[in-house]
Amino acid sequence: MSEVAVEEKSIIMKEDLCMEIDPPFKENLATAEDWRKALSKVVPAVVVLRTTACRAFDTESAGCSSATGFVVDKRRGIILTNRHVVKPGPVMAEAMFVNREEIPVYPIYRDPVHDFGFFRYDPGAIQFLSYEEIPLAPDAASVGVEIKVVGNDSGEKVLP
Repeated sequence: MSEVAVEEKSIIMKEDLCMEIDPPFKENLATAEDWRKALSKVVPAVVVLRTTACRAFDTESAGCSSATGFVVDKRRGIILTNRHVVKPGPVMAEAMFVNREEIPVYPIYRDPVHDFGFFRYDPGAIQFLSYEEIPLAPDAASVGVEIKVVGNDSGEKVLP
């Protein structure tokens, strides 16, 4: 292949891989007050998950770890987290809410393809915290949407 043909093919490939991303419109940008209101509502629904895998199973090793999850269904007591947190094998786990209430949680689903899993808890076990669920809204996700991530710092506390 000639040098010109290689250069032309390289330019075509680069153009195929590029995409134009529009910046967010000014009127859609959230203010600091908007973020404060949103965070005050969602932080109580974010939990620290502490898990203990009693033995190595599949590709996961035995051990203890901590992670973040959030309540997606308050009435049924369902917490969403990452797939590896739910573990492929036997696991003992507990969730700690922002007010330090700790409750046991039980794995109910670990997606085989996507990076999510669910734990279940008894909603009646939360006695002292008023919290809301964070509803899932996959249709609202798109490139360029401004987000904030709320999670825990190595299991120490919940941080915005």
